[in-house]
Amino acid sequence: MAPKKKPAQAKAKAKKVATRKATVKRKPAASKAASKASKARKVVAPKKPIRIGFLIGKDTDLVEDPKYVGDASFMDDMPDKYRVDPESKEYLKNCEGGTKGFAHADVAIPWYIHKKYGSDVVVDMIFPEEITLKRLKSNMCNYIIGYDVINSIFEGPQRYREVTKAFKECGNLMPSWEVQDFIYIKSRYMQACMDAGIPMAPTIFAKKGKRSPTKLLAEIKDRGWQTFVMKQSMMAFSLGFCKLKVEDCEKDPSILANYFKDYAECPEYVVQEAVDGFTRNWETRVFWFNGKFLYAIANKAAVSTEDGKEVIITGDDIPSEFLENAKRIGEQALKVLPQLCTPSGQPIDMTLIRTDVGCSDSQLHDKNTNWDPNGRTFFLNEIEYGGTTYFIRHLKEDWVPKWAELYVNKSQEIFDKMCEAAA
Repeated sequence: MAPKKKPAQAKAKAKKVATRKATVKRKPAASKAASKASKARKVVAPKKPIRIGFLIGKDTDLVEDPKYVGDASFMDDMPDKYRVDPESKEYLKNCEGGTKGFAHADVAIPWYIHKKYGSDVVVDMIFPEEITLKRLKSNMCNYIIGYDVINSIFEGPQRYREVTKAFKECGNLMPSWEVQDFIYIKSRYMQACMDAGIPMAPTIFAKKGKRSPTKLLAEIKDRGWQTFVMKQSMMAFSLGFCKLKVEDCEKDPSILANYFKDYAECPEYVVQEAVDGFTRNWETRVFWFNGKFLYAIANKAAVSTEDGKEVIITGDDIPSEFLENAKRIGEQALKVLPQLCTPSGQPIDMTLIRTDVGCSDSQLHDKNTNWDPNGRTFFLNEIEYGGTTYFIRHLKEDWVPKWAELYVNKSQEIFDKMCEAAA
């Protein structure tokens, strides 16, 4: 099985849609549910050495790369089965002999832990096809660092049901199922952020069973939008993303009708007024662990650069205005997430969260939004968690050892709290 990868059918749908378009308060319900589930679990003290699982599955987050500033020699003895062929996007264990592959962040970090902390922890690197309830329960906890439920959707309904069942029932995922589900269904965290006063692009949620092309277009026109983008919950790789003009959709109703037909099973569309400044300004992606700032990267879309290539900057190259506003907004967004708990129910600080912050510098037409068209308004674009891209090869410092230390220390914290609860 390959790491995170688009199926051919999904690619075809994405291309089909693209062709048509011509171009802070904590969530109480989720917290209560997590607390109730935790209380129902039997508290059993874990044993040493601590067993920690890592759900792997990446092909877009290289560490074995000339840009990586660290010493990659720790991976010299890593089995080739964990490396990915850049052409087929398959693990080498599924490729012909002699195929050359490279390691990504999802295997580099746990392998470093295995090499440096092997006397204290047992690392279980779990390929996507190896995910079972029994395997997950064999570890004290399991960190999602690559593959997740979204990937299973591309493997068919049965696989999606199997993975979802395992994730819901194992009780030891980091972050927990409650946190994941809160992020998967974008309206949950987005509405919580809006309720908390966190700036976001003008948004309409079109939920399955309550939407139609005619109704959506009427809502968009009522808000005063001229151009809008459509995204999806429970989706990845920008599949289902498109940018449309109201004028075009009025002239040709089939544009929206076909979108609704192609993505009829999607639980909700996230529809937002297009923010022109988003493409010409830096989008700043901030990484948090234990609720504390780690680092940030900023990127500028290929459509807005002179050479037509995406630009990524890090460290002190990020303009301070963009970094500080991204940190400010990200810190606020962390507060809306459900409380993370150990497998035995004790509250702990959150594992990896990434908050992506965009910038608007021009006129919006939404009747409910009053952003200054002559100044910069920073807004939350998205929240992601542990399986996100780490951008390690782009950083000026070697973050593999730092990530390893964070995961080991978090595992020790979970171990200690579970032992206390069982005493």
